[in-house]
Amino acid sequence: MAELCLGLATSHQSFIIDGLHLGDPEQVAQFQNGYQRLAQELDEAKPDVVLIVSADHVNKFFLDNMPAFCIGMLDQFSGPFEAHSRDPGFPYRTLRSDYESARYLVERGLDDGVDWAVTENWEVDHGFMVPLYKIDPDAKFPVIPIFVNCAAPPLPSVRRCYNVGRWLATTIAAWPSSKRVALIAAGGLSHSVGSPEMGFIDVDFDERFLDAFCAGRGEELASLTDEEIDASGSSSAEVRTWIMLSGAFEGKTAERVFYAPIEGFLTGCGQCVIR
Repeated sequence: MAELCLGLATSHQSFIIDGLHLGDPEQVAQFQNGYQRLAQELDEAKPDVVLIVSADHVNKFFLDNMPAFCIGMLDQFSGPFEAHSRDPGFPYRTLRSDYESARYLVERGLDDGVDWAVTENWEVDHGFMVPLYKIDPDAKFPVIPIFVNCAAPPLPSVRRCYNVGRWLATTIAAWPSSKRVALIAAGGLSHSVGSPEMGFIDVDFDERFLDAFCAGRGEELASLTDEEIDASGSSSAEVRTWIMLSGAFEGKTAERVFYAPIEGFLTGCGQCVIR
């Protein structure tokens, strides 16, 4: 049977590459060190395939077609999308994926009540490509991109995201394969984009969230309300990716690698490891 061998969680904003000068130098250096630690963990785990769960920033999906969850069922994908309009500070890349593994997840989901949307052509944005560039700069491992809607209401409920994470764990464990699977959650923590609150970082929310996440109290995270999350920032809905990861590793503790409210990045920036 396949094995879920590693969980990584990290904030994914593009400033970590193209806006380093905006943040406090000491915090930025620690954040960079955290990415190196995540890269080391992934390298040592030697997964056969990596699943990365992230939001899309209204690039692939728009208001007229916004699925709750989507899997890239493809042989390769490219990004970042933003490279068409500006220099993102790192190379535009085409990465290997794993069509057959993605198809397995899609087909099992259709049997089990997880009705994935599917795309066979995906140019992903910084939400996927920044963490992948920092964590797997040499593109050693095939990657399956997974989208969760964190941008345009109605959003999938926090409980639903947690349960989809639980389903991922169960489905991977039942997979008649010897593959080792790593799961990366990318996004958050508290931040606001394009609103009057832009720049506000809710440190209290972030600390409570990280305490529960690292203690393996996934049910507590799954009980968060939209109002609680939204009060921490207009873009804090991205913590849904972390909650999916918590569901996949239900009850397991995580190591907190880094957290700081980096004001120049406008975001509460966090990184964790689950083994």
